[in-house]
Amino acid sequence: MARPKISLKLGLMTTIVICWLVPIIIIVALAGILFGDNYRRSVEQEIAASADYALRQVQVLLGDAIKDSKTMSYDGIVRSAYRSYQQSCDSAALYRSINDYLNQKFSRAENYKAVFISFWDKNVDVDAYLLSSGTAGYELLQACRDCEPQILERMADADTDICFLLLDGNLYMARNLLDSHFEPYASVVMVLEPTVIFQSVYSIPRIHNIRLTIDDIQFYPDEQNSLSTAEGRQGGIRYEAEIDSHGFSFTAEPEKYDLWGENPWLSRAACAVALMVLPMLIVVIALFQYHVSRPIETLAKANLLVQSGQRGYQITQRPPNSEFQKLYSHFNAMSAEMKSQFERSYQEQQAAQRAQIKALQSQINPHFLNNTLEIINWEARIAENDRVSAMIEALSTMLGAALDRDGRTQITLKEELGYVEAYLYIIRERLGEGFHVHQQIDQLLLEQTVPRLILQPIVENAVEHDITTRRGGDLWVRAFRREDRIFLEVEHDGKMTEEDRKSIRLLLSDSAEGGSQVGLRNVHQRLKLIYGSDGKLTVEETPAGTILARICFPMAGRGGGNP
Repeated sequence: MARPKISLKLGLMTTIVICWLVPIIIIVALAGILFGDNYRRSVEQEIAASADYALRQVQVLLGDAIKDSKTMSYDGIVRSAYRSYQQSCDSAALYRSINDYLNQKFSRAENYKAVFISFWDKNVDVDAYLLSSGTAGYELLQACRDCEPQILERMADADTDICFLLLDGNLYMARNLLDSHFEPYASVVMVLEPTVIFQSVYSIPRIHNIRLTIDDIQFYPDEQNSLSTAEGRQGGIRYEAEIDSHGFSFTAEPEKYDLWGENPWLSRAACAVALMVLPMLIVVIALFQYHVSRPIETLAKANLLVQSGQRGYQITQRPPNSEFQKLYSHFNAMSAEMKSQFERSYQEQQAAQRAQIKALQSQINPHFLNNTLEIINWEARIAENDRVSAMIEALSTMLGAALDRDGRTQITLKEELGYVEAYLYIIRERLGEGFHVHQQIDQLLLEQTVPRLILQPIVENAVEHDITTRRGGDLWVRAFRREDRIFLEVEHDGKMTEEDRKSIRLLLSDSAEGGSQVGLRNVHQRLKLIYGSDGKLTVEETPAGTILARICFPMAGRGGGNP
């Protein structure tokens, strides 16, 4: 006799009573974690805010420098002085004009260590340099003169673009000056002051190992405020901005904050809590895993197996408690009942479907057979000829389709069109030259399987309700494909009365009534039986004054119900 299972409710209550202190301990531990996390976030927010402010400051200062270079290019003062020099060859006058202009414009600017203009014409022997106050003039002047050839070489292909260069620890910004013919005649060079322009970046708290980048130039400040190349150096948080189509960015590594090291009491408290909490936590997790998690996973897995098609699947695992023992038993009973109901329903549906299809296939217009036999009898009484033979062959084809001796529910479209051709041959013989048939058939669909007698009843309905009444007319038969669906259309001359429209609406609404449109009702019912919602029959009047019946269903193997 199986031992009764322990109640899940009793087991959980016992665990709660034993571990009543655990929530308090967890709250204390989480408080310490949350405190550290909040402090870390506040530090990150402070760094992010400072970095955003620093980027804006650099954008402003570098933007001002770029604007100053544009002003020198557009105000025409240097150009006028150079044009005067070309006419007079007075170097002293050129020097005075340039020097006065630089002093007037940049003498109070703190953004630059120096500003100078280099003429591309080697015959112009004018050195106009403006050095900021407090700068080691001779060393900086000599550095500018030494770097001037490299700068001019770099600016040869720069046109009007601004170029940044890092040479001998100094950051140069250069722009070409153009004459009236838009040809460069000189370059204005600004030696940027990093302690001013990048001061906001250097002042960001809690970061170190700063690396700056302007366009493709990577550098970092050393202890003497000189700039050194930093190519290949990676790591840290990256902040970037665009300044007048020039990219500026910097990376920095945040300082590490050791919450536990700076607050030793937190470490001692955490250790004490862990010593009390860990054993009970292990017990709670193990019990919950055994009594709740695993059984739920077993039920979920069994449910997925049933959904995937394994109806009747039975859970064989031993339940850990009485609650899940009941759930397992109920699930197994439900699965077995589902399998039984499904098999019974499927068998009933198959039997009903076969019976309905047989009943629908057996319906064929007796008036058509009588009329056909009357015509053949009349032709035979006149004289035996090929027409009579052909009509008898057509009638044989129609009778074979109606009787369905081999019991096939699916045939090829080619065979179905053969039935239509046989029927239409007889109708043409009956109506004479006033009846015209037009076929538009996609030849690639001829071997596609379609339901037997799905098209011929539609053609017969069009002929009997309109063509024969009018003693002639045009009829179009089409078969084509769109994506994975087959479309069969029958269009003919004719007009629908209000009674016809009402009858067709009743038919397509799955009503038990269907008026006199027996062929349409049969086709509609067969489409629903075979393809479900994927099979459709529509009848509508076209703007051209004709009636169009359209059948649509999936291609073989593309979905739909079981035939």
